[in-house]
Amino acid sequence: MQTTTVLPPPDFFTDPLGYLFYYINLLLPLIMLGIYLVILLIAYVAITRIVKRSLISIGMGVEAATGIVLVLRLIFFMAGVMIIVGAFEASVATLLSITAIFGTALGLAFSQALGNIVSGLYVLAARPFRVGDYVRVGNVEGIVREITLNYTRILLGDETRQLLPNSKVVSSEVTNFRVAVADLLKDKEEEIEEVKEEKQKKSYIRSIDKAIGKLRFMAGDANAYKYTFDMNIHMSYDQRAMQRHFDKVCKDYENVFLALPTYQIWAKPVAAITYRFTYIVDDPMMIIKKTSEFMEDLLQAYLGVPK
Repeated sequence: MQTTTVLPPPDFFTDPLGYLFYYINLLLPLIMLGIYLVILLIAYVAITRIVKRSLISIGMGVEAATGIVLVLRLIFFMAGVMIIVGAFEASVATLLSITAIFGTALGLAFSQALGNIVSGLYVLAARPFRVGDYVRVGNVEGIVREITLNYTRILLGDETRQLLPNSKVVSSEVTNFRVAVADLLKDKEEEIEEVKEEKQKKSYIRSIDKAIGKLRFMAGDANAYKYTFDMNIHMSYDQRAMQRHFDKVCKDYENVFLALPTYQIWAKPVAAITYRFTYIVDDPMMIIKKTSEFMEDLLQAYLGVPK
């Protein structure tokens, strides 16, 4: 076993510079350690503030932003431990052992939470929706009220709130009904040119003109919501009579929505016809408040139409 002999400092009176440099050399590792830790602390404060402000600015709740800051805090803490251990010339094996122990303890304690955090980070990075959007996630649909690291809070059609784990959001099919007004305006302008060439009814052309007028009053960077739903009508009913009724109801709702609601035959299941209805609103709350009323009016004639 080897021993290290520490030489005593030179005599101050005979070699003052040597005496001074002796203690500087002894304190130099601690001074450098202090400098590294101060730099790490400054980086931690700056990065966490920037990240927290950025996340809140994109619509993430304070709770979610605080959760991400906690993850960053753990990362910086681990970096600080490694700097301290390295300053005392610990072996690579020691560093790896500390890292493995820390990682295992963290994984065992937060395995499920970390899974949700990873899913939450994916939702925030991919941004399939944002706060205020009307979305359909699997069989759940409504307005996104909050996005956190663990869950997404959605306002449902009955105005109750449901918390969806972000792991479910990531694994489900997501439909976002938000669409840019500029894109809607472009589509309507192309549509009116097509119907003019086909010489369709003037009333339909006037409806498109009215929709274009409403859309132009909105800001160029504004968003609207193009919502769709399906309705099955049994084949035993007079489909032509049902379609005339649909036309009338859609016309009645032209001034309620941003444009005349439309419908088309979407599918032909056994003994029925599926109609897909589409309408456009500027406020997602209109989908919650008006969809049920619109459906009810469309179905009023369902039992009254002769077979």
